[in-house]
Amino acid sequence: MFNKQLSGINKRLPNAAASSMEIDESDTNHLTDAGRQSGYKLYHPNRHIKLKIFTAICAVCGCLGVAFIAGASWASVEVGSSQNAAETRECNNPAPKNGGQPCFGAFTEAETCYLGPCADGGPLYNLADLLEAEKNVFSANVKFTVNDLWEKGICYIMESSDKIQAAFYNSIGSSVMYEGVNFVRGFKWWGMGSIGDSWAGDKWKEAVTNEEIEIVRYTDVTGFNYGYDFMNKFYTAAKSPSWEDDEGHDFAIGMLTSSLENADTTCLTHGLEPRFPFDHDLLMKAAWDGFTWFDYHELKYASNGDFGYHLVNQRAAEHGDTMDTLGLLMTETVFSVHLTYDSAKEEFELDLTDMEPYIPLTGYAAMGGKATFVFDNTYGTYGRLRTTSITYGGVTYTEADFAEDATVTDPVTGREETVKEAEADSRWIGWRFAEKCIMSSLLGQTNLILHVKGLHLELAAAFQGVTISAFKTNVQHPLRRLLDQFTHRSVQATNGNFDLLFEHKAAEFSLAPLDYNQQLKMIDWYITNKPLSMATLSMDRFAEERNMDQFSEKPANDANGRPSKFFWRWHYRAAKAQAMYVDMIECWVDANYANWDEVVNDAMIIDWWTSMMDHLPSMKQAVDQHSEWISGGALTRESLTSVVSTIMTWVSHIHEDVGHSAAYVVYNPVHTPMMVPADGIGVPLNSFAFNTNAYRTFVFLERAKLLDDPAEFWFSGSEDKKCYTDMQDTYRGFGATDDAFSECGTTGFYSCVEAVETSVSS
Repeated sequence: MFNKQLSGINKRLPNAAASSMEIDESDTNHLTDAGRQSGYKLYHPNRHIKLKIFTAICAVCGCLGVAFIAGASWASVEVGSSQNAAETRECNNPAPKNGGQPCFGAFTEAETCYLGPCADGGPLYNLADLLEAEKNVFSANVKFTVNDLWEKGICYIMESSDKIQAAFYNSIGSSVMYEGVNFVRGFKWWGMGSIGDSWAGDKWKEAVTNEEIEIVRYTDVTGFNYGYDFMNKFYTAAKSPSWEDDEGHDFAIGMLTSSLENADTTCLTHGLEPRFPFDHDLLMKAAWDGFTWFDYHELKYASNGDFGYHLVNQRAAEHGDTMDTLGLLMTETVFSVHLTYDSAKEEFELDLTDMEPYIPLTGYAAMGGKATFVFDNTYGTYGRLRTTSITYGGVTYTEADFAEDATVTDPVTGREETVKEAEADSRWIGWRFAEKCIMSSLLGQTNLILHVKGLHLELAAAFQGVTISAFKTNVQHPLRRLLDQFTHRSVQATNGNFDLLFEHKAAEFSLAPLDYNQQLKMIDWYITNKPLSMATLSMDRFAEERNMDQFSEKPANDANGRPSKFFWRWHYRAAKAQAMYVDMIECWVDANYANWDEVVNDAMIIDWWTSMMDHLPSMKQAVDQHSEWISGGALTRESLTSVVSTIMTWVSHIHEDVGHSAAYVVYNPVHTPMMVPADGIGVPLNSFAFNTNAYRTFVFLERAKLLDDPAEFWFSGSEDKKCYTDMQDTYRGFGATDDAFSECGTTGFYSCVEAVETSVSS
């Protein structure tokens, strides 16, 4: 059982609570406070409620612009090591004007908070010493204001303080930025009922006729030299359309970049110290203190919370207390997208060796490796994949090495030793170290190649730009109305993401533990050597290319009442979604055209198709590699349905899998680390806290959902509206009756259907 990983640690700590295997009140909503020292917290959750009320009053008085400044301009605060530090504010910067009310609430507030231990004893440490070191967390006696984060820069603040506080300042800054990034038009945060609805505005606005949205190469919208020609091969739009506001998003990004003061995010992440032990609650607490919009155990604002840790523990127990984390994840999560099947050997393979040439960041383990799996139906409704071998760093480990007691070579001392579960004192050794490096590589492959390169760079932004441009003179065109929600905010999200990821180096750690130049080099290699074909994104081709098509349905039972073969849950879900979209497209055409001949001879659709072929290289690759799938590039009923249903599936349903569902792994460094120290010791706090911050602030955002009430201007009448609402009912029904979809949120590794976005808008 995975809780064995923590058992040795907990036994040494008389006041430490044992980890619970079940997801219950104590496992998700409670943190043991025994022995924890107090600290200081600048933001209090209730302050957001005060700001909501204050902002509403200022709006009535015509002073909307005052609210944010007043909330962010607090008086200087001295942070000491006392147990009850206090915060003060004067509400005079600026002072209320034109009859505006003074700030509500107390002007002095005291609160304690726990930030976690400071690992200042070197990489080989004792957890009890770490907990004792909590007393000195705020010994630096730092004095600053929230505005100093933007005026002096967060790197300056960090250099002036104890390194243990970096995660805290990181979270404070994201609390301030979160509103601008998250609450775009149509999304209320007020918590004031119908008043909030009226202030939030319309989620959808109809496109403006004849508004030009220029389609350009990525190099035309960035001042950053990426150093690789692939930025000239893919397209986006020069700006977001006027009906999609992005002022708050731009303002928040501006705050972040100004806080870096010509620096970059590496000041937050480079360096291994301090490191924390494999203690989930401790890591969550340390990475979240200072952030106040929601807690790590909440399913809120698209985040699935930290339930991944508890789900892995549950699944391990259900499968005979297995120690095989990798096999469990390849069975139930989006990671299975990378599987192939060898019929001759009757085994599944994960091959990440293409990632091995790339040089990791100093102090971190290299990416790459491979693993094999077989189907095991011993436990559970559908059985699982059991890991049979792991190859990493030139060493292959087999099931014989996965025993509870393993003899391994210590990577630091070179001595052989016998360890429990290949772990000792929060340290990964031997096969377990190799397994965690494979997981880190899986995350890098999913984030960097599948998500950023595939969805953002190659598909989503160009899809929106081409669609808006092609139908600009007739925004009520039937195909334009059908595609509207699937193109929502993709340009805005993609253009902003690339600047932040690579110009300001946020890609380091948040996508993969590689220098940003190495990440760009990897993207370039995949574009050159494994060019994306639209056909292979279609769920039928996707399975065939991997020899996995036989596993895409729920299996029948064998003579013993056990599942007869592996159930590829990820693909089953995606194939269901694509079939649902095919039905909607067919219905939509029937509602708006006399027949398909009218569709394929529609001049606007022909222009749109031609522009899609010119601006989405994956469509040309489909013509070259899978000509029959796309009718040789001709516009036909089959080619249009194939392309549109494939794109709809990836920008909505699958984007959810590789985006918001990532919370289950991002918030779980004990089981699924995004970065592994080369010596296998502990979790580097600041790189983990940075990842947490990056995802909750820029990925887990509240955006238009597939099951939201549709905009009336999408429909010409009741017939095509029924096509759309029938699609919603189908998807809603999956979530209600099909365990492949209904095991979600707190009970499964995917987002629930009601959380799925309509497009690549975050």
